[in-house]
Amino acid sequence: HAAAFRTTPQALEGWGVFEVFPDDPPPAIAEFVAAVRTSLDTVVATRAADNMAVRAYAVPGSDGEADERYWSAANAPVLGPDGEVSHIVSAVQDVTGEVMERRSEEARTLLMREVDHRARNALTVVQSFVRLTTAASLEDFRRVVEGRVEALARAQTSLAARRWEGASLRDVIEGALAALSQPGKYSLSGPQVLLRAEHVQAMSMVVHELATNAAKYGALSTEGGALDISWTTPPGGGLSLVWSEAGGPPVEPPTREGFGSRLITQLSRQLGGEVAYAWRPEGLRAELTLSPVI
Repeated sequence: HAAAFRTTPQALEGWGVFEVFPDDPPPAIAEFVAAVRTSLDTVVATRAADNMAVRAYAVPGSDGEADERYWSAANAPVLGPDGEVSHIVSAVQDVTGEVMERRSEEARTLLMREVDHRARNALTVVQSFVRLTTAASLEDFRRVVEGRVEALARAQTSLAARRWEGASLRDVIEGALAALSQPGKYSLSGPQVLLRAEHVQAMSMVVHELATNAAKYGALSTEGGALDISWTTPPGGGLSLVWSEAGGPPVEPPTREGFGSRLITQLSRQLGGEVAYAWRPEGLRAELTLSPVI
């Protein structure tokens, strides 16, 4: 007992069970003491053994800092000649290792479920790319599908970098543009925004589709073209992202909606927002407005 609580037998000898605890304990210790008292009262009342539930009780570590430990106790009665409880034998165990192992196993199980879910989702998205992508030639088809799969992979990498808790909006945008443009061709401005994990893939694909269009027909397709991307977070929450191209070939509204445009629209809705286009002669301007859940 003394070793477990980092004290000495001399410091404990002669004291009652509850007298060794502080007189005015903090809430965590008070709860621990209350659990011990309840278990001992149960033994006296029932004259039967009681197993106390596992409880946390921090003890001073070798460096003097609090070391979180977990304990269980089996309290058994010793009955006198009259059948009443005369003593209680309390066997206390430090079960910190078991608790941590259980937590670790639970975390591994949750992680595997999450990885399985995301892998299935990614494969479903890839299947939709293959089914719905259209191109004039097999080579064009291969290039388009490959670009979209790479964008999906970048989203997974961004998530993994933050342990699947989300991803930086700036990192997502820069990752998409790095595959299609030189850094001097575009500028980014906006506050630090952490995308929720479930939004990273959709945002990565939206930026990829816009960047691909700019590289083929817009500002990123010519030497003098430039792209400016800015975003703000309105007071009420959400996100407003403006994609503004200039200096590229003359721009005209498309005569038909391709899969890329439909994909942007669907992904914007998935993000809880919408996208608006302005086909200006000097270059495309697209504004993505997302709801506060971002």
